[in-house]
Amino acid sequence: MTAKPAGPAVLTWSGVTARRMARHALTEPADGLSPADVAGVLCGVHAQVLSAAELSIGRRIAGATRADVRRALWQERSLVKSFGPRGTIHLLPAADLPMWTGALSALPSSVPTHPEGVRFPPGQADEVIAAIGAALADAELTVDELTEAIADHAGSWAVEQTMEAFGGKWPRWRQLTSTAAHRGMLCFGPDRGRKVTYTNPHRWLPGFRPGTPPGCSPGWPTRWRVPSLMASRPGPSRAIPGHRCVRMPASACCPTSTPTS
Repeated sequence: MTAKPAGPAVLTWSGVTARRMARHALTEPADGLSPADVAGVLCGVHAQVLSAAELSIGRRIAGATRADVRRALWQERSLVKSFGPRGTIHLLPAADLPMWTGALSALPSSVPTHPEGVRFPPGQADEVIAAIGAALADAELTVDELTEAIADHAGSWAVEQTMEAFGGKWPRWRQLTSTAAHRGMLCFGPDRGRKVTYTNPHRWLPGFRPGTPPGCSPGWPTRWRVPSLMASRPGPSRAIPGHRCVRMPASACCPTSTPTS
């Protein structure tokens, strides 16, 4: 006797909301999780204001405080502060940084288009990003220090004060800050007084390099590559009991021929 196919699942707004609240550990704090676990299940925690990220993570872990999040970020380095989705600052699990940089570097740039004479042609942009990575390879540098180092590595043209910003001018290289992070060349170091510092992710995660989806070559179009990366997260989830991550086979994301449309 042939079994009847299962009918479509019946979902309600209240049921979906309740499941999402539970997955995000908002109905009750989760036990036995680390700050990196929480950042992983949330797909990154927005950290334009770092204290808000500390609260967002700490609220989801039973007995946690902001000090636990800071320890994970600056001492244990199980978290990394970098530019995540939309080119904005996030706390991400350090172990997931290869996945995030692989995915985000495959997307179209989120950097606004600057006028002629300010924006970099692709070749110059690559040169500046390489200079950023080299300057930060063994150091934590403030913006001013990094500007000087980029000038030494690439030339004065890379740091010309031509970029409009907050009523003044920034050096040109700063338009590439989030792009450099997405390519795995930059992340945040600890603040130095009131100044931020940047460093190279290799110092956070030894052996780090941006990831490539299983079964995909770096040349595959973005719309095929990114789902494979995001689906490569292991399941079941590390964080919320009962939640399983959906994994797609590489063949579902990477066709045997490049789509024409």
